[in-house]
Amino acid sequence: MTLLDIEENEVAEISALPEDAAATKRMHALGLFLGRKIRFIRAAPFFGPVLVQDEATGARIMIARAMAGEIEVRHDGSTKI
Repeated sequence: MTLLDIEENEVAEISALPEDAAATKRMHALGLFLGRKIRFIRAAPFFGPVLVQDEATGARIMIARAMAGEIEVRHDGSTKI
């Protein structure tokens, strides 16, 4: 399951980052690491970027939709506002 597969306001744990070293480095620069819990806030219309929130720090991060589709997450469906 990827970040794009969860619904708004649901929390998921990052289980895998993109295989590309440059993309992984970019994710780390944004504060996204394996095991980090993030909340999917919303996706911009017309295939725009997605907004996520780091549950540990409260930081909100915009990620390109294509890159968000490469972030694998674990989600149990029980953490929704």
